[in-house]
Amino acid sequence: MTWIRRKPFLWFILPGFVLYSLFSVYPILSAVQISLNKWDGIGAKTFVGFDNYIELFSNPELFDQLANALTHSATIFALNAFVVLPAQLYLAYLLHGKIRGHRFFQAMIFSPQFIATPVIAFMGALVFDGNIGVFNKLLETVGLGEWTRPWMGIPELGIYIVWALVAWSGIGVGMIFFLGAMKMISAEIIEAALLDGASYWGRFFRIILPQIKTTILNMLILTYIFAMTLFDFSFILGGAAGGINRSVDVMALFFYRISFGDSSSVGGSSNVNAMGMGTTIACVMFVIVFAVALVQVFFVYRRSED
Repeated sequence: MTWIRRKPFLWFILPGFVLYSLFSVYPILSAVQISLNKWDGIGAKTFVGFDNYIELFSNPELFDQLANALTHSATIFALNAFVVLPAQLYLAYLLHGKIRGHRFFQAMIFSPQFIATPVIAFMGALVFDGNIGVFNKLLETVGLGEWTRPWMGIPELGIYIVWALVAWSGIGVGMIFFLGAMKMISAEIIEAALLDGASYWGRFFRIILPQIKTTILNMLILTYIFAMTLFDFSFILGGAAGGINRSVDVMALFFYRISFGDSSSVGGSSNVNAMGMGTTIACVMFVIVFAVALVQVFFVYRRSED
C-alpha cells in the first residue's frame, strides 16, 4: 500500500477508470467475444472463430449490403466535411462579427437541436412529398414546374435527403463550437489586423482560421464519428430495410437489421446466427471508425505541435 500513498492521485482516477472500464472497455471486449460465436441471442453459443468475419466478406448478399451501407455513411461524412463544416465556419464568423440581430440568428440556427428527430423526419417528408411537398410548390412558383419529382420515392436521392435533414438539424452545433473558439482569439490580434488594413476575408483566412485549426480538426473527427454511427434518420425514413433498394441504408442500420430486424432471431434466413453476425458487423464498424479517427487524431496533434 506504500506506493498508493506515494501516488494519491490514483484515488481520483480510480472512479472514472472503473466506470470507463465497465461501460466502454468491457462491452467492446464482450462484443469481440460474441463475434467469434454462432449465436441467435437466446440459446447456447457455439464457438466458430473467425467464420463470421469470413462469411461477412465472402457472402455476396452480406458484402453488398455492407459496401452499400459503408458508401452511404462515407457520402454523408464527405458532404458534411465539404459543405456543412465550411457553412458552420462562415455562420460562426458572421455571428462573431456581431451583425445586426446576431443573437436572434444564433438562437434560430441552433434551435433545431431542440426538435425531436421523428418530428424533423416528418417535416422533411412533408417538404419533399411529391403531391403536397413545399419543395415542389416552390419549384412551380419560380417557374421550374418541370423539375417537380416525387423526391421521397427516388432511390438515388434517398441518402441525400437524409443528409439534408441531418445537416439542417445539426448545423448549429458546429457553429457554436467554432463561435466559441473564435471568441477565445485575443481581441488585440483582430485590432492589429484592422489597423494593418486586413480585409474582411483576409482576417478570416489569415487570422481566424489559423487560430482555430485545432477546433476545426476536432470537429472533423466528431463529424466522421457521427456520420459512421448515424441511425435514427435512416431508420425513421426507410425502416429496418433501409428504404427502397436500401437507398438510405447506413452502417448502424445495417447492424440493427441483421441483429434485430429482417434477419433477427424472430425471423429471417440468418435467425440462427443473428447476434453473432450482427456483433461481427458492429466490430467491423468499430475498427473502421477507430482506425480513421486515430489517423485524424494523429494529424491533429502533429499540426498542434507544429
